[in-house]
Amino acid sequence: MPSQSSQDPTPPPKILLIDDDSSVRRSISTFLSDSGFEIIEAANGSDGVFLFKREKPDLVLCDLRMPDMDGLEVIKEVTSESSNTPVIVISGYGEIGDAVQALRLGAADYLMKPIKDLEVLEYSVRRGLKQAALIAENLDYGKQLESTNSQLRRSLDLLRTDQQAGRLVQTRLLPHTPFQLGRFVCQHKIVPSLYLSGDFVDYWSAEDGQLVFYIADVSGHGASSAFVTVLLKYMARDITKRQHKRHESLSAAAILAKLNKELNQANLQKHVTMFIGIVDQKSNYLTYSAAGHYPMPIVGSRKGYTLLEEKSFPLGVHDKASYDDVILEIDSEFSMNLFSDGVLELIDAQSLASKESYLIDLVTSKKGDYQEVYDSLDLDSVANAPDDVALLTIEMSGH
Repeated sequence: MPSQSSQDPTPPPKILLIDDDSSVRRSISTFLSDSGFEIIEAANGSDGVFLFKREKPDLVLCDLRMPDMDGLEVIKEVTSESSNTPVIVISGYGEIGDAVQALRLGAADYLMKPIKDLEVLEYSVRRGLKQAALIAENLDYGKQLESTNSQLRRSLDLLRTDQQAGRLVQTRLLPHTPFQLGRFVCQHKIVPSLYLSGDFVDYWSAEDGQLVFYIADVSGHGASSAFVTVLLKYMARDITKRQHKRHESLSAAAILAKLNKELNQANLQKHVTMFIGIVDQKSNYLTYSAAGHYPMPIVGSRKGYTLLEEKSFPLGVHDKASYDDVILEIDSEFSMNLFSDGVLELIDAQSLASKESYLIDLVTSKKGDYQEVYDSLDLDSVANAPDDVALLTIEMSGH
C-alpha cells in the first residue's frame, strides 16, 4: 500500500492540543492521529503558547482550567498572534459565563468534557479548519482583488494620460475657428461622447486659392476612431496637393474615391461617412460630393434653405464604390450648415424625418448663422452625449 505522502503531497492539518490532563491528551491525540491529523501536545498554557508561535498549527484545542496560564489567556495570545486560527475549547466546567467569554475572545467552538463521542470533536475540528480555509481563501481573493484594482488604477491612469495626449493631438489638428478665406468664413464645434472623438472637420485653402472643407464621422468611438480622423486629415490634404501638381481641376468625388481606396487597402475595419465641398470664389460655384453622410448639409441662398440629397456608400465599405461631383451655383446669401449624426440625438423628436424637419426649421429661423444655431442646440451644455456631435458652418462674410 502506498504511503500517504505518495498519495497526497499535501501535509496533514497540524493541531495543537493543550490540556494538563495526560489521559485526555492521549485519547484525543490517538483518535485524531488515526483520522489523519498531525498532533502537537502541550501540558500547560505557557508551553502551548510557545509551541503555537513556533509550530504555527492550523487549529488549537485548549482546556479552559489549567495551572500557570488558563485557557482564556491562551485564547487571547493565540488570537492576537493569528486571528484566523480557530480555537476550540474543551472544558470540564460547564459554566455558561466561561463559554460566553471564550466565544467572545474568538473561540470557534466550546465542547464539554468528557467527550463520549470523539467523532463530535472530529466534526468540530473539520468544521473549524474548513471555516479557516474559507477565511484564508477570502483574504487571498481580497489581496488579489486589491492588487488587480491597484493595477487597474495604474492602467487607467496611464490610459487617461494617453487619452489626454491623444485629445491634445486631435485638438491641435483641428483647424482654427473661425477661419476666413476671401468672402467665406468657416466655424466649427465638436463635442466628443468620449474623451476622443470619431467626428472631425477640416477646411483649408487649396493651392489655387479654392476653399476645401469636409465633415467626417468615423464608425465607433475612442482612440481607434480618433486615429482614423488623423489619417483623413493628412490624406485629404495630400490628395488635393497631388491633384494640383498634376494640373487637374479639384474634384470632391475624386478625393472621396481616393480616400475610399486608401481606407480599404489599410483594412482598418472602420467605415467613414463624409461630406466634402470645394468653393471656387472666382466662378461662385460649389462642387461637392458625399459618402453616406447623414444628415446632409442645409444650404442657404436667396431662394431659402434646402436639405441636400445623397445616395452613396460610406468610405471603407466597398473598394469599387463610385462618387459623383455635384455643382451648385452660390449667391451672396450663401451659407451651409453641416452636422454629424450625433446632433440628431439632441433633438426631441420620434422619427428621423421629424428630426430633419427640426434642423431645417432651426437653420431657416436662424438664417444659417453659426452662433445662433450653436446656441439653439445648446452645445456648451451637452454632457454624456450618446454619440459625438459636430457642427460646421460655411457663411459669406457679412451674411
